[in-house]
Amino acid sequence: MIHFKLCSIGYAALLSMVLSLNPVLAKAPKSKATSQLASVDATARDGGATSQARLSSTEDGKSALRQVRYSLKDLGASRPLTLYGVQGDSKVGVSVRLDEVVEAARLTLVFTLSPALLPHLSHLKVYLNDEVLQTIVVDKEKLGTSQSVSFNISPRLFIDYNRLRFELSGHYTLDCEMPLHSSLWANISNASYLELSLRQLRLSNDLALLPAPFFDVRDNRPLSVPFVYAKGTSLSLLKASGSLSSWIGALSSYRGARFPVLENRLPTQQHAIVLASNDRRPDFLKDLPLVDKPTLSIISHPASPVHKLLLVLGKDDAQVQIAADALALGKAALTGQTMQVNAFQYPALRSAYDAPRWITSERPVQLAELVREPSELQVRGSSLNDAINISTHMAPDLFTWNASGVPLNLKYRYTPTRQSDNGALNVSINDQFVKSYPLKSADSHSSDDSNTILLPLFDDGTLQSKSNLKIPAFLIGGDNQLQFAFHIPPADVGRCSSTLPPELRAILDPQSTIDLSGFDHYSAMPNLAAFANSGFPFTKYADLSQTTVILPEHPTSDEIELFLTALGRMGASTGYAATQFHLITPTQADKASGTDILVLASASSNPLVAQWGRDLPALIEAGKRSVRPLTQALDSFFDLFNLETQSKVTSEGASAILLGNGPLAAVAAMESPLNRGRSVVVLSASDSKTLDLLGTVLTDPGKVRNMRGDLSLVRGDQLESFRVNPVFYVGDMPWWRRWWFQMHTHPLLLALFGLAGGMMIAFIVYIALRTLARNRLMPSDDK
Repeated sequence: MIHFKLCSIGYAALLSMVLSLNPVLAKAPKSKATSQLASVDATARDGGATSQARLSSTEDGKSALRQVRYSLKDLGASRPLTLYGVQGDSKVGVSVRLDEVVEAARLTLVFTLSPALLPHLSHLKVYLNDEVLQTIVVDKEKLGTSQSVSFNISPRLFIDYNRLRFELSGHYTLDCEMPLHSSLWANISNASYLELSLRQLRLSNDLALLPAPFFDVRDNRPLSVPFVYAKGTSLSLLKASGSLSSWIGALSSYRGARFPVLENRLPTQQHAIVLASNDRRPDFLKDLPLVDKPTLSIISHPASPVHKLLLVLGKDDAQVQIAADALALGKAALTGQTMQVNAFQYPALRSAYDAPRWITSERPVQLAELVREPSELQVRGSSLNDAINISTHMAPDLFTWNASGVPLNLKYRYTPTRQSDNGALNVSINDQFVKSYPLKSADSHSSDDSNTILLPLFDDGTLQSKSNLKIPAFLIGGDNQLQFAFHIPPADVGRCSSTLPPELRAILDPQSTIDLSGFDHYSAMPNLAAFANSGFPFTKYADLSQTTVILPEHPTSDEIELFLTALGRMGASTGYAATQFHLITPTQADKASGTDILVLASASSNPLVAQWGRDLPALIEAGKRSVRPLTQALDSFFDLFNLETQSKVTSEGASAILLGNGPLAAVAAMESPLNRGRSVVVLSASDSKTLDLLGTVLTDPGKVRNMRGDLSLVRGDQLESFRVNPVFYVGDMPWWRRWWFQMHTHPLLLALFGLAGGMMIAFIVYIALRTLARNRLMPSDDK
């Protein structure tokens, strides 16, 4: 339960305080934008009217102007757009941040038109939000060759979420024509680009806007949110920062998030989060009134009024922690410019594997739970050749060895035509083909299909089918994408038909289920692939209640930034703010007993790394590197499923010490020296600045995919992974299944067990038969 109290500090008082901190702003005349600021409702906007309001708030010309260039590939078109038929179309989405307004826009299209098109009848239309922007006429001399055209777009047409659509009106003959003839096509390169001039807006200082403008769901760029402290921050404030960074990471999801760290200074042109207690404040907050309760406040940046500062304040560090956790766990209750937390009760600790973003293994999960809107489960068009993509996140320690697959009870409907017999539903996972299901035509549908056809309660003209599919277990990882591609040929309406082919639709039933309930949790560790992709083993508990983070006694800004980035990455995996982890220094390492440990260090700043160095696959210190022989690089597909045994790794103690001053970073993992079955992951680098390489790796999906084994070395843009030490196993499953799994690595011992078991059974059968024979031959008098 969270109770907030609206503070009596008004907007005018805070604005006066901010102006007093910056004499230049205090002397500046009050702008028209400032007088209009309080009346701007940034949470309710409606198309052009809202854009006009944005423009009026920036008429003084003093707000920042940002120039951006988005290619169609950046907007989601992974391949060139191909338009087919008389009225072929395709679209991409464009979003505009809450705190920005479009002042100018220009679109440059690179396209190729079919040489069979008739110039005087064919054209290409470009729409924005169903408004025609441009009609591109066909130039006979350029048919069949690449060409480009550029034109301006009126800024008033832009809203929050915009749809840029391209439509081909094509004809190839003056006589009767087939609406979907193969010669009717146009190709739009995904290198085409949209240029925008974006003016920064002055949003109102209202906590109800959170997480905007610090995180804006409309912005698909990688996120960067600076954290600001007084000089020489405390561990308690850093723990509060970890709660906030994991919360922001959960919001940013696939975008990735970085958290630059500043001491006693503000970023120049960015929104930022400031954490401060009454006795530990940056200089620019010295004149802010002291607080006696956990407080959240939002003010304008002193040097850049269009940017915002989120103040997380408290009488002491403990109150700052409460304010941060209240924001991360109860942000929906916030409103106004400043609020105090009167009472805050932490929720119960999370259970294992109950991360909101992970598919539970306790019950079958419906596809409706894996998408934001039902519309994401359907496709439509005159011909269906599209895929439905569903992102799934699973616990990375699912025990899939010797499993036939993951059950997927799939139900789907589609518009039946006479050509449906030539159609199919192709199922893939992570771009790996799984299975294809043939579709039926309207003519072949009969009552004999009652065992596979489900009749809906209402007749919508579609066929409904179901299939019991098992996804191969070896294709399942922590983060997966299920792909369902419907391929239905268009209906043949004849050569001289005056009507277009009917629109085809296909949908996956939201009640289709994926079932992980038959899988145990058991995995070989250390496993850097699980750590890089899912934050495992730390994210086994979404609130990180069984995680300890060890920072150096006096962490640098780079070490703090890596700490926040790692916590943000874990929040992105679980979808939940990490508020229960423990943060300690190396001298308190004994307190980490019974938990999984994340250690961050640069060079020799963390003595615990040197203390545990003999167990680590590599130890990076200033000017030297101590490494085990790296003879087992993991760089092939087979290595993902190859569990190394004791005999395959290098002998313990064999190592080499290399001298050098070049930048080198490493992610190393081992079994915890404090507890068997617990893991230690160490993020280290040759110097503090090189730690930035690790932050880049953790937020780069391409590099994350290459991390595996128990050691990953990062040198510039190169990342190599190795298996150096033997594995150990964590998890829980029936003893007989664990015994059978362990035996598969010892075939000779398994053969001996089989031989002994066979001899024992044969002996028992022999004794039983001999007893029966003796009883049968025994005289009746003796019986």
